[in-house]
Amino acid sequence: MNLIFKHTFVRFAIVGGAGFLVDLASMLLLSIWLPHLVARGFAFWVAASSNWWWNRTITFTDPKQEKTSNSKKAAALQWMQFLGSSVIAFVPNWGCYLILMSQPPATSNSTLTLLWPYLAMIPGILIGMMLNYVFSRYWVFSPAKL
Repeated sequence: MNLIFKHTFVRFAIVGGAGFLVDLASMLLLSIWLPHLVARGFAFWVAASSNWWWNRTITFTDPKQEKTSNSKKAAALQWMQFLGSSVIAFVPNWGCYLILMSQPPATSNSTLTLLWPYLAMIPGILIGMMLNYVFSRYWVFSPAKL
């Protein structure tokens, strides 16, 4: 089991799964008061901030090395880089969501119709995860920067 968790992509995917739950919960709560598309944008920001913290804490840490970037300023810069790269990865995520929302399933199933705004999030999140991993691994949390 430890061998599986040794790989950063596995830890990144686990953090991403937790981030998806944060994203979904945020969207569910925010969509009570806001239109789905606006709620989706705010939910993304909440989830991306959560993911940055978890990735900084468990995904891209090397217990053998001491961190030199423990200062608040370095953490704030890293958070901004993570949010910036997440915004770039969010473009295809959002685009996929908009396409799926513009073409809802042609069904009389009211449950599917009610769940569609939430189910439509999944493909875009998977695309965004791949881009986020590349940015995180090689730019935001690169070993040279830690």
